[in-house]
Amino acid sequence: MAVSDEITTNRTPAGIPVVVERLPGFHSASLSVYLGTGSRDEDERQAGIAHMLEHMLFKGTTRRTAREMSEQVEAAGGEMNGYTTKEVTSYQVCALDETVDVAQDILADMVLNPLLDASCLTTEKNVVLQEINMLQNDPDDYIHVLFAETLWGDHSMGRSEAGSSATVSALTERDVREFFQRHYRPPRMAVIAVGNVDPAQVVDWASESFDGLAPAPARQERAAPHHNAEFRVYPREDRQAYVGMGFPGCSSVDPERFALRLTASILGMGTSSRLFQEIREKEGLVYEIFASSSSYTDCGAMSIFFNTTVDDQEKVVRLVGKEIRRLKDEGLEKGELERAKRLLKGIYVRRLESSETRMVRLGEAFMSTGRATTPEESLRNIDAVTEEDVHRMARKVMLRDRLCMTLHAPGKESERDAKELEGLDF
Repeated sequence: MAVSDEITTNRTPAGIPVVVERLPGFHSASLSVYLGTGSRDEDERQAGIAHMLEHMLFKGTTRRTAREMSEQVEAAGGEMNGYTTKEVTSYQVCALDETVDVAQDILADMVLNPLLDASCLTTEKNVVLQEINMLQNDPDDYIHVLFAETLWGDHSMGRSEAGSSATVSALTERDVREFFQRHYRPPRMAVIAVGNVDPAQVVDWASESFDGLAPAPARQERAAPHHNAEFRVYPREDRQAYVGMGFPGCSSVDPERFALRLTASILGMGTSSRLFQEIREKEGLVYEIFASSSSYTDCGAMSIFFNTTVDDQEKVVRLVGKEIRRLKDEGLEKGELERAKRLLKGIYVRRLESSETRMVRLGEAFMSTGRATTPEESLRNIDAVTEEDVHRMARKVMLRDRLCMTLHAPGKESERDAKELEGLDF
């Protein structure tokens, strides 16, 4: 793992946070503007607008066409990217360390001077509608959307970041401009930089670029979602069943989130995990099955996903329940926690080989916790988890009366199986 010279957190004179991880051994520079606005901050009738706006910032500015942006970034040895989650939107430009000035100029231009005109909106509506159609036709991905909808219900956390075909189609140029003016400014803005960069220079650039922005108007405080403990069927015609099952988990500031992450790892991360060994290797009922833990500012989830034939979905769910019960009743096997720790740390460390990935890690952590944590701190938190911690989290989180399950499978059989599984016990 590359060792950072330092991670510094400063503020511009106007108060914008600037977090820099200096990596003098790198020859790249990755810069991003993070905005504390995501799909959970949208009105229901405008679902998908944050994601739409993310698309539109790549369609040109008052200074550059979209093609000129692409040509100049690539001539600097870099690339542009962005993403929208339930809680943040991020815009990124990466380049060589020797061309960081180009990356800074283009990133600031994108965030400050986007065209946001009707022609761009029409074009990107078509693109986003295709993206939504692709998602709905890819059940491996779509089951995650459906599970969130089941778990969080009518709360905005339960909606897809992409919105729906109906809400996206109804968006107007005025909608997009108003959302931009309301959200794309301090205090919901932070600048993150990683690579062979000078922290003082990044602070100066951030100040010159963004300190002139008027502050965003106050918005209603986010309300934490209530989880649903229910089984819901979303019918599909194919005989393959896609299943998501899980429980409310830990927030991004909960100190127990590392123990829950290791609980999920032992249960269903990797080919040595309990679920993979019992259900894939011994029974041959699935190609893939995995468990994970996700955290947000005020909520979280521990979830398990698999797909199998509709004839076997009930059997697989019961086997999952059996493994949950075994973990809760018997605790961990010898060496199981250390193996899970090394697997989790290995995945984490390998992802830190690029400045772009480190930047996303740093940005996500800062926006959700208000702190810039080092990779070493995260690894220490993983190492600090004990067998007792994992056993306690298994018994605390994986409760039958908190189980939420989504079946994306043929309706008649799935309704029958859901009813049979009401008696599931673990």
